[in-house]
Amino acid sequence: MKLLRIKFQNINSLRGDHEIDFSKSPLVDAGIFAIVGPTGAGKSTILDVITLALFSRIPRFGSKITKNEIEGHGSVITRNTNEAYASIEYNAKGRNYKSTWSVARSRTGSLKEYHMEIQDLDLGQIL
Repeated sequence: MKLLRIKFQNINSLRGDHEIDFSKSPLVDAGIFAIVGPTGAGKSTILDVITLALFSRIPRFGSKITKNEIEGHGSVITRNTNEAYASIEYNAKGRNYKSTWSVARSRTGSLKEYHMEIQDLDLGQIL
């Protein structure tokens, strides 16, 4: 599997929309790269986005992400926001896919169940 792009909104302490495009310079030109930065810069959040989008899991939680887990840990969704998503585009066996995990709060403030989907980008259809 080759990562092409990750996008996310309101994951952990990173409020707003963010994108990392591995198919553009300088990342596409690098044979290898490191995720570095000071404490709190978002290094773990990048890895959380990848595992959320693919598996609905965050390794440090130890179990599948549920709305009770999100509420109990007080993380995943940035504080004082109503929605969050994690999306990853990748190539596997010559085909391009997009896997997305999302969650939102209802008008009353309660957390809805998360939603996941995988899309075959080459065919333009949800699997």
